[in-house]
Amino acid sequence: MTAHRTMTCCCPLAFLLLTCTFARGPAAATHEIQGQASGFHVEARNGGERSYNSGLRYIPLGRIIQNLGGERFVDLEASLNIFATMGSPAGSDEFDLELYRLKLRFATPRTEMRIGLQKIEFGPGYMLRPLMWFDRLDPRDPLQLTDGVHALRFTYTAMNNAGLWFWCLYGNDDPKGYEFLQTADGKTEFGGRFQYPVPKGELAVSVHTRVVDAWVVGTNDYRENRFALDGRWDIEIGLWFEAVLQEQRLDRPDQGPFVDHRFFEWTKIVSLGADYTIGTGNGLHVLYEHMAIVSSETASGRDEDLQVSALSLNYPLGFSDNLRAIGLYSWEDDEFYPHLSWQRTWDYVILNVNAFHYPGAGEQAAFFQRNIPGTGYGGQVIVIINH
Repeated sequence: MTAHRTMTCCCPLAFLLLTCTFARGPAAATHEIQGQASGFHVEARNGGERSYNSGLRYIPLGRIIQNLGGERFVDLEASLNIFATMGSPAGSDEFDLELYRLKLRFATPRTEMRIGLQKIEFGPGYMLRPLMWFDRLDPRDPLQLTDGVHALRFTYTAMNNAGLWFWCLYGNDDPKGYEFLQTADGKTEFGGRFQYPVPKGELAVSVHTRVVDAWVVGTNDYRENRFALDGRWDIEIGLWFEAVLQEQRLDRPDQGPFVDHRFFEWTKIVSLGADYTIGTGNGLHVLYEHMAIVSSETASGRDEDLQVSALSLNYPLGFSDNLRAIGLYSWEDDEFYPHLSWQRTWDYVILNVNAFHYPGAGEQAAFFQRNIPGTGYGGQVIVIINH
């Protein structure tokens, strides 16, 4: 059993946030204390081998709000992720305590600025998200956990609901979203997003740039640029798309285990989605998405491609019970990844029961198996208590 702490680098920032938050204002500061406790058990069988895993998790959250008058306020939010797991194979037991969120926010009626360890997500996609740049949220996860990023983010919302975002990231040690390699040490990432309302919907453009730490693939650090366009419309059905063009300015390795689509100079990712609620019984919500990833040595080429489809069916049995089925399909590997769940909600308690099949084979298996409970056939039970 091991213990791990990841709060050292945030101590100077935490001191600054606390100093700013407790500054004198026109009214006394208020505070909120919340928390989420959860326990889970997973059983899986893959190729005749049985595995299991059990664990406990607690995420305490504290928030201090200072009203500055005129619909302006400053608040500080901090939370920890404390968990312990045990299971098979032997040696997989773990105890960990991590800083989960620590951010200071200054808000006015039209602007918001956040600094610290925070979640940044955007785009209309639900399951297959080319714009999953900074988070790793998984719709199959009832806890909706994702690591935060150390960032400064500014947003402005106009009277017509147009939105302008700017962000700057620094000091993030691990890959984010679909990234395979981390950002080079000591380098700043930055980008932005502009959203604009259109008839029955919204369009947006996003950009981001960073320097990639590429020593592991035997080449020099290189610049990575991303350009994106997305939109959503609510008509008789909901329709949306996300499209990303990614440029990697690197000398592509000629040999070795890392020569694959992730290291072509150009990558194009496009997803299309639609959803509709069928008016039968309590209403069956149907959502479908398809995503294509094309990698090439030129911007217009097509050297390698990956095709993925996803279907979600959601049916409320009543006020407290909900059934959901999610299926992912890899066209190249001809593999289907089903996930079924039943969830019952009381005032502060949630019971979630899952059944799944993740084959764990094929070239694209890793794409489908982020944040999953196990490989093979299996089931999972989660109890969540909020306070």
